[in-house]
Amino acid sequence: TTLLYTIKFEEVMAEGEAVKVAVRVRPFNAREKNMNAKLCIKMNGPTTYINDLEGGDEEKFFTFDYSYWSFDDFEDIDGYLTPTSGKYHDQQHVFNDVGVSIRENSWNGFNCSLFAYGQTGSGKSYSIIGYGKNKGVVPLYCEDLFIRMAELQKESPDNSYQVQFSMLEIYNESVFDLLAGKDRKALKIRQSKQRGFFVQGLKKTPVGSYKEIEDRMAEGTANRTVAATKMNATSSRAHTVVELTLTQKIVSDGANMTKTSVVNLVDLAGSERASSTGATGATLKQGAAINKSLSALGNVIAALASASEGGKKTIIPYRDSSLTMILKNALGGNSKTVMIAALSPASVNYEETLSTLRFADRAKQIKTKATVNESPTDKLIRELREENEKLKKMMEGGAIDTSMVKDDDEDDVSEEEIQARIQALMEENSAEKETMESEWKNRLEAAQKAIEELKAEQSRKEELKSNTPHLLNLNADEQLCGMIVYFFEAGSEKRMGNKMTDPPNDIILSGLEIEPSHCSIINNGGKLTLTVHEEAKVHVNGEYVSGKLDLMHSDRVLIGANNVFTVVNPAEYEAGIKAGLVYYKFTYEDAMEEVQHLGSKDDAQKGEEILQEDIAQLGPMIGEVNAMSCALDKKVKFEIVIMPEEGKKRRTAMVSMFSYLTSCTYLLSRDEFISRKYKMEEMYQMFVEGDDSWKSISQNEDPFTEDENKETTIGTVSISLKSLGYLFEQEQTFTITNYQGAPKGELRVEYFPCKEDGSLITEDDDVFVDDPDSLIGQPLQFVLKIPYARGIPKRFENVFCRYKCFLDSVYSSTSTITGVNPEYGYTKMHSCKPVTDQFVDYLEKSNLVIEVVGTQIPVRMKEGDMRTTKQLMNSNFSQTTTPRALMDPEKQAIMSELDSTKKRADKQQNKLVKVQELLDSAKANNQDSISVEDLQKILESNANSMGIAVADVASSRPPPEIST
Repeated sequence: TTLLYTIKFEEVMAEGEAVKVAVRVRPFNAREKNMNAKLCIKMNGPTTYINDLEGGDEEKFFTFDYSYWSFDDFEDIDGYLTPTSGKYHDQQHVFNDVGVSIRENSWNGFNCSLFAYGQTGSGKSYSIIGYGKNKGVVPLYCEDLFIRMAELQKESPDNSYQVQFSMLEIYNESVFDLLAGKDRKALKIRQSKQRGFFVQGLKKTPVGSYKEIEDRMAEGTANRTVAATKMNATSSRAHTVVELTLTQKIVSDGANMTKTSVVNLVDLAGSERASSTGATGATLKQGAAINKSLSALGNVIAALASASEGGKKTIIPYRDSSLTMILKNALGGNSKTVMIAALSPASVNYEETLSTLRFADRAKQIKTKATVNESPTDKLIRELREENEKLKKMMEGGAIDTSMVKDDDEDDVSEEEIQARIQALMEENSAEKETMESEWKNRLEAAQKAIEELKAEQSRKEELKSNTPHLLNLNADEQLCGMIVYFFEAGSEKRMGNKMTDPPNDIILSGLEIEPSHCSIINNGGKLTLTVHEEAKVHVNGEYVSGKLDLMHSDRVLIGANNVFTVVNPAEYEAGIKAGLVYYKFTYEDAMEEVQHLGSKDDAQKGEEILQEDIAQLGPMIGEVNAMSCALDKKVKFEIVIMPEEGKKRRTAMVSMFSYLTSCTYLLSRDEFISRKYKMEEMYQMFVEGDDSWKSISQNEDPFTEDENKETTIGTVSISLKSLGYLFEQEQTFTITNYQGAPKGELRVEYFPCKEDGSLITEDDDVFVDDPDSLIGQPLQFVLKIPYARGIPKRFENVFCRYKCFLDSVYSSTSTITGVNPEYGYTKMHSCKPVTDQFVDYLEKSNLVIEVVGTQIPVRMKEGDMRTTKQLMNSNFSQTTTPRALMDPEKQAIMSELDSTKKRADKQQNKLVKVQELLDSAKANNQDSISVEDLQKILESNANSMGIAVADVASSRPPPEIST
């Protein structure tokens, strides 16, 4: 049961300070440049504008506290990106606006929070952390913090200033301490009425300089990388929260005062593309929205914004996710909060960028009410001691005062949970009291000693990197690249595999599709040789490898489904440089695209950049979910398929889910698949941890299963409507093709322009259109018929056709019929009053996609077939995740376009015949001229004739039944 926490209405409505929101647009990255991306963002002062260059929607704009233009107008001077005009906002400019306010507020004793939000690769880390000389908000803030501490300490030696550092991540709703090292385990979120939510057992370590903070962040990032591989997190799907606690112990008029500020630096997981329909439809219905924490965060922000606007008393759903519980103070309580939303400038990322802008627009409406955290030191220690004594008595059997650990509005909190909260609060109080009473210098020295040991180990690794061949990990999150290194000393051979061997492997790999004895690498005279063991999956530079292979410097090695490395051989590198070789720095995306054999972006069809991006993203995921299916023996296989997109000539990536148990195939949208994948990861993690509860998940909740009665697309036909722009009819039998391009029957489709009363426009009406633009401003009606289908496969029943025309938001559908040759007799008239530029563009550039839909009749696996999922997949094994492509909709529509062209040519020929008849008549009558008016009547026959009364002409077809 989800418990809800209610903020008292008076507090929400009390006068507070609005969350400050900044948005920042970065330059095109190399990937976007290769795709010839177009700029869809512009800024004017605090206002940001976004244009839909692909879909043609009207320009949208949003106003924030700050809109930072970092797209162009800069140059690199000694490594620092320096403005060449006042338009460009550099790192120092951002810090002056955002960082200075955090600095001042923290010194004044206020809690502060800085959020970074945006899609993966949008530039969040650059604004927050930066690189090289381009330091972000966090390092600039920390450097300034310790400079001021030193100055104040010098001025007032009796005062003391302390900084503590902690770092955690939230992955799949579990909270992990990133400084726990090998003792990593999920931590509990507890609460008390005074403290609110807190993480029980989170390590807080003293730090004395920004360099020490950097070292601790590097330690946390390295731990995060190892964990990400174990948990199958190939992309940055974890939220990271860094907490800095600044404690000022000040002697004033003989009294000791303690002023505390907690600064939260929150790097939210990358928000992924969710289509406008998918975000509110099938995706959320799946029970695992694309990242539950982000979804919950959006709901909390919406509720807080509504309350801040003066809405009715609002329940704020903080308890819906671990992230929102931890960030309760930052969002709706005692904190001064800033959000930086990072934007991609590329038109191919329009949907993600628009989503980010809307998220930020909501966030700016929230108001928080921060207070100074200052009390006499002795009083704080006494209160902590007294509270712990009271809690201890309660634990020993005294009367339990649940108000200390329970909110007034909470119901049905178990006695076990109450006891756990009391114990957690006692531990937290004891730790805080110990911090206040202990000698800070001793604690700081102990922490610094630990850092020195880490640095010594890191120096040893750096030395080895310079002269020893090794593997470096690649990750979709750039921050996690190069954090895992495996060395191969001269003459050594190292066995690689999972932990299920005795004796253990030299290099133990975690993650999907790692065999007990997977492969080995030997260093023979400075040359690395890879040996792949039987049934193990290894790809080098995108190619499947078996047996032995010599590895070269810069090779990309994929071991299993998600362990990606690059080979580094210092001796080979130096020799190559001397020989004039140039080594390209490969990324994780490059390595995965090689496996998928996507080819160059330059080879992509024009207008299909989004398709290529989706395939690049989905490819690694397909490998992962198939590996999970094998591990859990779910008897399901996934593949990327390419389908025509409704109302457009471009294509879209989808995922097919094939069940070996029923021989049924279901198509999933990109969003629905990604949603399911997160549920699959949760199940797989249970399996890895030995938790068998994944086996009892109901079929309705199991992401590897689908309702057998679910409608599925048998195939599609793509029809060009271009001939309607010239008022020509079209009658044709189209081949129904499935996602593999295989024929699944035929569909008869007819459409023809008509008058407002439904009667047909015929050739005898002499209506001719040279240019579809001449239809603009006039009414246009046409009838679409689907008389029948032929040759539908027998394994489908309840078959019907559906389509969306132009701006339709709902499907138009035929009747549902079971049979090989269904007779639909479907007729519908469509109207456009008046014709617009957009409609003409639709006729010229889009195809009408008609889906043939039905339910599948299951064909069960033979009784006694004991093959595992892995064996079933290997029986038709493919080493790549190259998508199966449906026949190009352009090719499928070309026949109707040719027919339309032929009819236009016939009309033109008819005009020429009439002109010739006019000339012959003039010659026969000895006339040396012809009437301009007569010639114009022939040449200017056009759509205006539609408004003129036309004599009824007998037609071979009856008037349609108007069903609009």
